[in-house]
Amino acid sequence: METQLRVAERSAISASIEFSLDGYLDGVADATMIFRSAVDAHLQDGSEGACWQLARRIADLVRGLEDMQQALEMRPAGQAPSEDAGGATTLAPLTGLGRLLRDMKRQVTGFAIESGFTLRGRRVPAPLAADVQELTDEVCAAIDALVEISRPERQQGLAAEAGRRGVGWHEAQADRLSMAILRRILADEALDVEARLLLAQFVEEIDRLADQAESVASELGSDRRSVMATAGGGYAH
Repeated sequence: METQLRVAERSAISASIEFSLDGYLDGVADATMIFRSAVDAHLQDGSEGACWQLARRIADLVRGLEDMQQALEMRPAGQAPSEDAGGATTLAPLTGLGRLLRDMKRQVTGFAIESGFTLRGRRVPAPLAADVQELTDEVCAAIDALVEISRPERQQGLAAEAGRRGVGWHEAQADRLSMAILRRILADEALDVEARLLLAQFVEEIDRLADQAESVASELGSDRRSVMATAGGGYAH
């Protein structure tokens, strides 16, 4: 039987891990804000220097978050993440969020590289800019919703996320918007074929982040259902 001191130590370690995870998730939210600013700069033909500044900011931030992730996952024996009855840990979201961050950094760097070009086909036509901004808002909302359900205090309540405007809702909105924008781009005969392809790729890259967020949320929900089924002696569906 564990002594009261040992129980207290485990409780303190668990609280420390949850605090560290909250810090990591705050960093993901910061990266999302940088991504939003990078899209704004791209839409407004921002200066090359400003675009590269955003690229450096997100690169430094993601590097720091990767170090945090490694430190959390490599804690020595006796300081492992807290587990529930089925063995799921509070650190379950880290792998999927890490993929999302790397893709976000790649896109912001791509915007900075493109800022050095002046080809007309690399710029978003003014009539489409508002629609692309709306798409970006939904994508960022999906990531923000993922961050919130990844927080330790929220992981027990993942099932309730489906009834709100959570990750899946925003991802569906992003899909609807991206398809509408793509149809407009492909039907615009004022643009040459190369310009249409470049613009379509730009829109698909933005929407891709919402798809990734929804995939991570689905993985978390599936893990949680499996844990609940194991704890209850049933089977996950």
